[in-house]
Amino acid sequence: MIILAPGEILSSIKLENDSTDKSNRLCLVSERLILQKNIQEAVSLLKKAIELNPNNSTALHLLGSLLSEQNSSDCIQYYEKSFQANNRFYLSYNGLGNYYLKSNQIEKAESCYSKAIEINPKRSAKIYKNRAYLKEKQQKNSEAKEDLKNYLKIFPQAKDRGIIEQAIREL
Repeated sequence: MIILAPGEILSSIKLENDSTDKSNRLCLVSERLILQKNIQEAVSLLKKAIELNPNNSTALHLLGSLLSEQNSSDCIQYYEKSFQANNRFYLSYNGLGNYYLKSNQIEKAESCYSKAIEINPKRSAKIYKNRAYLKEKQQKNSEAKEDLKNYLKIFPQAKDRGIIEQAIREL
Protein backbone atom coordinates (compact mmCIF):
# COMPACT_ATOMS: atom_id res chain seq x y z
CA MET A 1 0.00 0.00 0.00
CA ILE A 2 1.17 3.52 -0.80
CA ILE A 3 -0.04 6.28 1.49
CA LEU A 4 0.11 9.89 0.33
CA ALA A 5 -0.46 12.36 3.12
CA PRO A 6 1.13 15.44 4.71
CA GLY A 7 4.08 14.65 6.96
CA GLU A 8 2.24 15.62 10.14
CA ILE A 9 -0.36 12.95 9.39
CA LEU A 10 2.11 10.30 8.25
CA SER A 11 4.11 10.76 11.43
CA SER A 12 1.06 9.74 13.44
CA ILE A 13 0.28 6.65 11.38
CA LYS A 14 1.84 3.49 12.73
CA LEU A 15 0.79 0.32 11.01
CA GLU A 16 2.12 -1.86 13.80
CA ASN A 17 -1.15 -3.38 14.96
CA ASP A 18 -4.52 -4.34 13.61
CA SER A 19 -6.59 -1.84 15.63
CA THR A 20 -4.42 1.05 14.43
CA ASP A 21 -4.79 -0.11 10.84
CA LYS A 22 -8.57 -0.46 11.22
CA SER A 23 -8.77 2.97 12.83
CA ASN A 24 -6.89 4.55 9.92
CA ARG A 25 -9.09 2.75 7.40
CA LEU A 26 -12.21 4.06 9.14
CA CYS A 27 -10.83 7.60 8.74
CA LEU A 28 -10.51 7.09 4.99
CA VAL A 29 -14.05 5.72 4.73
CA SER A 30 -15.38 8.58 6.85
CA GLU A 31 -13.73 11.13 4.55
CA ARG A 32 -15.59 9.59 1.62
CA LEU A 33 -18.84 9.76 3.61
CA ILE A 34 -18.18 13.42 4.41
CA LEU A 35 -17.78 14.17 0.70
CA GLN A 36 -21.07 12.34 0.11
CA LYS A 37 -22.69 14.53 2.81
CA ASN A 38 -23.43 11.48 4.99
CA ILE A 39 -22.29 13.26 8.14
CA GLN A 40 -24.10 11.13 10.71
CA GLU A 41 -22.49 7.92 9.48
CA ALA A 42 -19.10 9.63 9.21
CA VAL A 43 -19.37 10.74 12.86
CA SER A 44 -20.25 7.19 13.87
CA LEU A 45 -17.23 5.74 12.04
CA LEU A 46 -14.89 8.37 13.48
CA LYS A 47 -16.05 7.57 17.00
CA LYS A 48 -15.36 3.90 16.29
CA ALA A 49 -11.91 4.82 14.91
CA ILE A 50 -11.17 6.68 18.14
CA GLU A 51 -12.33 3.70 20.21
CA LEU A 52 -9.91 1.49 18.29
CA ASN A 53 -7.07 3.99 18.61
CA PRO A 54 -7.62 6.88 21.06
CA ASN A 55 -4.43 8.54 19.74
CA ASN A 56 -5.49 8.66 16.10
CA SER A 57 -4.96 12.38 15.53
CA THR A 58 -6.62 12.23 12.11
CA ALA A 59 -9.84 10.73 13.48
CA LEU A 60 -9.84 13.22 16.35
CA HIS A 61 -9.28 16.11 13.95
CA LEU A 62 -11.98 14.99 11.51
CA LEU A 63 -14.52 14.55 14.29
CA GLY A 64 -13.58 17.97 15.69
CA SER A 65 -14.09 19.48 12.23
CA LEU A 66 -17.53 17.93 11.82
CA LEU A 67 -18.61 19.11 15.24
CA SER A 68 -17.24 22.60 14.55
CA GLU A 69 -19.30 22.78 11.36
CA GLN A 70 -22.33 22.05 13.54
CA ASN A 71 -21.25 24.87 15.90
CA SER A 72 -20.86 22.35 18.71
CA SER A 73 -18.43 23.27 21.48
CA ASP A 74 -17.74 19.52 21.75
CA CYS A 75 -15.29 20.06 18.89
CA ILE A 76 -12.84 21.65 21.35
CA GLN A 77 -12.11 18.41 23.18
CA TYR A 78 -11.45 16.52 19.94
CA TYR A 79 -9.16 19.19 18.53
CA GLU A 80 -7.25 19.33 21.82
CA LYS A 81 -6.91 15.53 21.91
CA SER A 82 -5.74 15.63 18.30
CA PHE A 83 -2.82 17.92 18.98
CA GLN A 84 -2.06 16.09 22.23
CA ALA A 85 -1.69 12.94 20.14
CA ASN A 86 0.35 14.80 17.48
CA ASN A 87 1.56 18.25 18.50
CA ARG A 88 2.67 18.96 14.89
CA PHE A 89 -0.86 18.61 13.49
CA TYR A 90 -1.30 22.25 12.46
CA LEU A 91 -4.68 21.52 10.86
CA SER A 92 -6.21 20.91 14.29
CA TYR A 93 -4.87 24.22 15.58
CA ASN A 94 -6.35 25.89 12.52
CA GLY A 95 -9.69 24.10 13.00
CA LEU A 96 -9.89 25.13 16.63
CA GLY A 97 -8.95 28.67 15.65
CA ASN A 98 -11.81 28.68 13.15
CA TYR A 99 -14.24 27.51 15.82
CA TYR A 100 -13.05 30.22 18.21
CA LEU A 101 -13.33 32.80 15.42
CA LYS A 102 -16.96 31.80 14.78
CA SER A 103 -17.54 31.96 18.55
CA ASN A 104 -16.01 35.45 18.69
CA GLN A 105 -13.28 34.30 21.10
CA ILE A 106 -10.66 36.48 19.46
CA GLU A 107 -7.65 35.85 21.73
CA LYS A 108 -8.10 32.08 21.65
CA ALA A 109 -8.52 32.09 17.88
CA GLU A 110 -5.38 34.18 17.43
CA SER A 111 -3.40 31.85 19.68
CA CYS A 112 -4.49 28.79 17.70
CA TYR A 113 -3.73 30.44 14.36
CA SER A 114 -0.31 31.52 15.61
CA LYS A 115 0.49 27.97 16.72
CA ALA A 116 -0.60 26.57 13.34
CA ILE A 117 1.62 29.09 11.54
CA GLU A 118 4.52 28.32 13.87
CA ILE A 119 4.24 24.60 13.04
CA ASN A 120 3.87 24.99 9.29
CA PRO A 121 4.32 28.55 7.97
CA LYS A 122 4.50 27.56 4.30
CA ARG A 123 1.14 25.76 4.24
CA SER A 124 -0.71 28.39 6.23
CA ALA A 125 -1.78 31.00 3.67
CA LYS A 126 -5.45 31.09 4.67
CA ILE A 127 -4.47 30.98 8.33
CA TYR A 128 -2.46 34.18 7.84
CA LYS A 129 -5.55 35.78 6.29
CA ASN A 130 -7.76 34.72 9.20
CA ARG A 131 -5.23 35.97 11.72
CA ALA A 132 -4.99 39.27 9.82
CA TYR A 133 -8.75 39.67 10.20
CA LEU A 134 -8.42 39.16 13.96
CA LYS A 135 -5.49 41.59 14.21
CA GLU A 136 -7.46 44.23 12.32
CA LYS A 137 -10.40 43.78 14.72
CA GLN A 138 -7.96 44.39 17.58
CA GLN A 139 -6.63 47.57 15.91
CA LYS A 140 -3.23 45.89 15.36
CA ASN A 141 -3.06 47.21 11.82
CA SER A 142 0.67 46.80 11.18
CA GLU A 143 0.50 43.14 12.28
CA ALA A 144 -2.60 42.59 10.14
CA LYS A 145 -0.77 44.13 7.18
CA GLU A 146 2.19 41.75 7.65
CA ASP A 147 -0.13 38.74 7.81
CA LEU A 148 -1.84 39.82 4.59
CA LYS A 149 1.53 40.23 2.89
CA ASN A 150 2.49 36.72 4.03
CA TYR A 151 -0.82 35.41 2.70
CA LEU A 152 -0.06 36.81 -0.76
CA LYS A 153 3.57 35.65 -0.64
CA ILE A 154 2.50 32.06 0.04
CA PHE A 155 -0.57 32.18 -2.23
CA PRO A 156 0.28 34.62 -5.04
CA GLN A 157 -2.53 33.40 -7.32
CA ALA A 158 -5.22 34.03 -4.70
CA LYS A 159 -8.57 34.91 -6.28
CA ASP A 160 -9.00 37.71 -3.75
CA ARG A 161 -5.55 39.18 -4.45
CA GLY A 162 -6.91 42.57 -5.57
CA ILE A 163 -9.04 42.95 -2.44
CA ILE A 164 -6.14 41.90 -0.22
CA GLU A 165 -3.76 44.36 -1.92
CA GLN A 166 -6.30 47.12 -1.37
CA ALA A 167 -6.65 46.15 2.29
CA ILE A 168 -2.86 46.28 2.66
CA ARG A 169 -2.79 49.81 1.24
CA GLU A 170 -5.60 50.92 3.56
CA LEU A 171 -3.98 49.48 6.68
